[in-house]
Parts: sequence; C-alpha cells; structure tokens
Amino acid sequence: MKIPYMAVPRPKAIPSLGGQRVRYRPITAIRLIGPTSGLIRDGLLDTGADDTVFPEETARLLGIDLDQAEERQIVLAARVTPIRCRYAPVQIHLTDGRDETYEWTAVVAFVSARLHYNLLGHAGFLQYFGAFFDGEARQVTLTPRPSFPGHRAPSTNY
Repeated sequence: MKIPYMAVPRPKAIPSLGGQRVRYRPITAIRLIGPTSGLIRDGLLDTGADDTVFPEETARLLGIDLDQAEERQIVLAARVTPIRCRYAPVQIHLTDGRDETYEWTAVVAFVSARLHYNLLGHAGFLQYFGAFFDGEARQVTLTPRPSFPGHRAPSTNY
C-alpha cells in the first residue's frame, strides 16, 4: 500500500528546506471503530513512537470505557515529564482508497494530553508492516508482514 505524504504549509520559510514553506509528512487517515461508534482520524506514521497513541477524547467518542484500563506513564517526544496513558483495544481500518484496505484490532494508548498529531507508532500499528519511507518521492509503502493479525478487506474510501 502506497501512502502519499501530506503537504503541511508553514507560516515562515524553513531554512533546512531551502526556504520552502511546506513540510511533507507521512500522515494518513484511518478509521477507528469502538463499542458505540466509529471515527476517521489522521495519524502520523512515526517510527520513533513506541505505541500508537490517541487522546482520551477519542476513546470517549468511540464509547471506550477507560476506567478499568491498564495505566502506565509514557514519555512523548518534546515533553519533559511522563504523562499517564491508559490502554484499550480498538479496531483499526487502513485504506489507500483504491486497491487495499486492512482491518485489525490493536491495543492502543490513550493520553490525557493534547496531541499535535495522533501517533501511529510501533505497537499496534507499524509492528505489523514492513515500511519504506521514501522522502524524495514523498510516500511511504506499507507491506503487511506475516504477524499481521487482521485481514485484507474490500477497498473502501473514507
């Protein structure tokens, strides 16, 4: 599955990019399904994130009760102190909108902090795919690995 990078306009020129005013990021839409509803959210494919992470508000909107969820402290990039996260299962749907759709259930982290991007990290997401990040072509290619716990479904378009 090929996922194009998303163009993210910046208010000022970016010196490290020769003065460009756009950064390209590996961001994709996913559908999350919980006990009472489903949501479409963008997520940053992040090889530096240990977990797949969403804000607690997402759990609430999906009807996921976090009161009895296993709790840990995690450190997110750019934060100095650990924050509380609570883990719960959610069904994830990933599609390229044309040819490929994958569905699986993963245990993900929900945090009380505001996130700039939902994180599609190693546990629950990238652990199931071979991932080739091609900065020049501005796309990432995801290939399901034998450990992928879900199935390929008929293609859908969000």
